[in-house]
Amino acid sequence: MVAPHSVSKSAVSRLDTEGSAVARRGEATTTGVVGARNDAAPSNISISLTQMLDRREQRVADQQALLSRFGRPLVQLTLVTPGPVKDTAQTRFVFDQGLAAVHQALRLAGHVVLAQQGGYRVTGPEMLMVIDAEPLCIKENMLQIEERNALGRLWDVDVLEPSGASVSRQQLGWPARRCLLCDEPAHACARSGQHALADLQRAIEDKVHAFRNRLGR
Repeated sequence: MVAPHSVSKSAVSRLDTEGSAVARRGEATTTGVVGARNDAAPSNISISLTQMLDRREQRVADQQALLSRFGRPLVQLTLVTPGPVKDTAQTRFVFDQGLAAVHQALRLAGHVVLAQQGGYRVTGPEMLMVIDAEPLCIKENMLQIEERNALGRLWDVDVLEPSGASVSRQQLGWPARRCLLCDEPAHACARSGQHALADLQRAIEDKVHAFRNRLGR
């Protein structure tokens, strides 16, 4: 097994800055060999649970199609967006920053993106990327940007092996993700409904506002 090739702390800091520049240039949402982005204005509408479940089912089908076609690991980028409205100017901004950060991390690690598919959707922005690298190496780099980037807690970056199995944080010795509002595991708070939706949304807005201030935007 190849040892994970992780991005150094200084590289992550550089990635944060470079990734923001890429997103500002509009490169972050350029699709690759497969798929197309949606350039329509944000819908800003509430969606139903049925719509979310339908999209989740279709995304699994999209994953399987790419795995079957390329036989290589996948990176999937989605967002942490509690509440029924998933497609807004803010979620697109956060997504663009995340996609830029993912691409920069892959480039710094020498991982080749063979294809990508996704874009903005009423159910929330998403991107699937086919990567020519070892799954554990990819996961280590994705974990580092999730944990060390100022917006990383708002990104959900999954790595799938060619078999379709998800690479877990625990496989690389990383703890479970923490809640946005407390130090408990995020999945436990989400399952129990520990926090009010308004409080979670405010925490997200605060993170984005602080990040924008840092960029001078």
